[in-house]
Amino acid sequence: MCGIFGHTGLEVDQIDHSHSALHTLTHRGPDSWHYETPDGIYLGHRRLSILDLSPNGRQPMNAGGVHLTVNGEIYNFQVLRQELTENHGVEFVSQSDSEILLHGYIHWGIEDLLDRVDGMFALVLYDSPAKKIILARDHAGIKPLYYGLMHGELSWASELKALEQFYGAPNLNVDKTAVYDFMTYLYIPCPKTLYEDVFKLEPGHFLTYDLTTQRIESNRYWSLADLERQDVEESDSQAFIQNSVRNAVQEQLVSDVPVGFFLSGGIDSSIICYEASKCIEQLSTFTIGNADKSVDEAPFARMVAEVIGADYHSKVFNSKTADENFPLLRDFYDEPFGDVSALPTNEVCKLAREKVTVVLTGDGGDELFGGYSHYRDAERIFSTNSSTKTWMRSFVVAVKNHAPHRSLAKKAQRYETKTLDDPIERWAKAKGGVLKTDAFKRDWAKKNGIVEDYDDYWYYRKYDNPGLTAKTRAQYIDFHTYLHDSVLTKVDRASMAVGLETRVPFLSKNAIAAAWSVPEEMRYQDGELKGVLKRIYEHVLPAEVLYRRKQGFAVGSIEKKSKLYDRTKNVPRQILTQLFPEVFDA
Repeated sequence: MCGIFGHTGLEVDQIDHSHSALHTLTHRGPDSWHYETPDGIYLGHRRLSILDLSPNGRQPMNAGGVHLTVNGEIYNFQVLRQELTENHGVEFVSQSDSEILLHGYIHWGIEDLLDRVDGMFALVLYDSPAKKIILARDHAGIKPLYYGLMHGELSWASELKALEQFYGAPNLNVDKTAVYDFMTYLYIPCPKTLYEDVFKLEPGHFLTYDLTTQRIESNRYWSLADLERQDVEESDSQAFIQNSVRNAVQEQLVSDVPVGFFLSGGIDSSIICYEASKCIEQLSTFTIGNADKSVDEAPFARMVAEVIGADYHSKVFNSKTADENFPLLRDFYDEPFGDVSALPTNEVCKLAREKVTVVLTGDGGDELFGGYSHYRDAERIFSTNSSTKTWMRSFVVAVKNHAPHRSLAKKAQRYETKTLDDPIERWAKAKGGVLKTDAFKRDWAKKNGIVEDYDDYWYYRKYDNPGLTAKTRAQYIDFHTYLHDSVLTKVDRASMAVGLETRVPFLSKNAIAAAWSVPEEMRYQDGELKGVLKRIYEHVLPAEVLYRRKQGFAVGSIEKKSKLYDRTKNVPRQILTQLFPEVFDA
């Protein structure tokens, strides 16, 4: 895992400025750094050594006039390496997975390469003979890639902070619509960033920049909608699913440094740990506990560790840590990000990094197999029947925003759902989004020139597919929005802040295809969330883990003792006023 930064139009006397931008990513690659400057293009790389720890694995790599930097891991690299060796006579100089991307591009071209590769990555290729730069991001958006296009020059980086350093924050214009979107989604939706002219590359896309014409073109190479579903008999579905997960875990155990496992006490991480226990002799698991014992999941994690015979390591997250670490939400994410569970996530990452350099996680299982509680309400949420209580909305909103007592305001806020006539607005509410009727949000919009007919829910509408059955429709939206913009972003920044690589077996291409091939009624076998996973593993994992209500890390439970996490306050307001005051006051 690494950090990458680069740009066109390099002026040699300004190279120290380029280096300083690269070094904002030292946490992503603490082991070493290197750069190349072919044809006035700066290609910088900070390395976290995982495979081939020797100097042969360092980047940038080059062959045949093509230069490569990449952040990530390619899980099927051994198969692709063999094919390149046997069919194309490639002589590799390293044992790293990254080198297959270089030679794969040369022999197959970018589209064929991306079609063959399974992994998590953000890559940059400079093809000197063709005078073009290619940026590509993995199919699910596990690894981040930002790019800027200003003054006819292209720049790119693993994190926004590198581009802030390169351009200078005062020279970047805040995108007011992106800030407003944050108030809705609690993240800035892709491809937007905090700044105009700086973007996130979308998952499953590659971008080509022609140095001669300065023309930029973005293409999608992978799509959940285009997956060919396999015909799976009901009697074979469980074995089909388990084999796909087991194979993904086996592939992702390959490493030249120690590997561990996050174990939350939930279904998904428990499954990953169980499958890994069948592949390696001794597991090291890492858990973050909650100071509020009423919602502490650590006992369930310990239970799983004991069942599979794993080493168990844990620490407790409390209100003092929450208060002290609150500013990290800006340090990690560089733009407004509202999932405060990022802070306990970083604590468990620090715990793991004391013993290992790589961990496997259970992320993606909820979106693929239906784990979120609001999926139960999908039929109601997406119903085309009009609400009979829309006439009450103005009254309910007034109570919500101006009630003298917090308890009354909260009741009105909950009741507002019953007055919503737009299915996508109901979905936004179910996801915990901030509706357009929120007083703080409306006031900010008016002061900052957000037009009244701005569609607050455009991002959800972009990925809504009414042709799908209700629960699958809900999963489809989550996969294309919340998963990479919130869940994967949270874990990437929290882990890379301490130089820890996180891998996600559920999001291998084959595991995604397997989940998507199983009919909805099988995914929700017996009408249960993750029904098929529960049935597969109920004979090997504790029932107390599989059949309890999904919880997640309840940061709110410690807020009663936290100065910064006063749960009577609006999360977007806290983030903007306390961490981004210059944006809020602009």
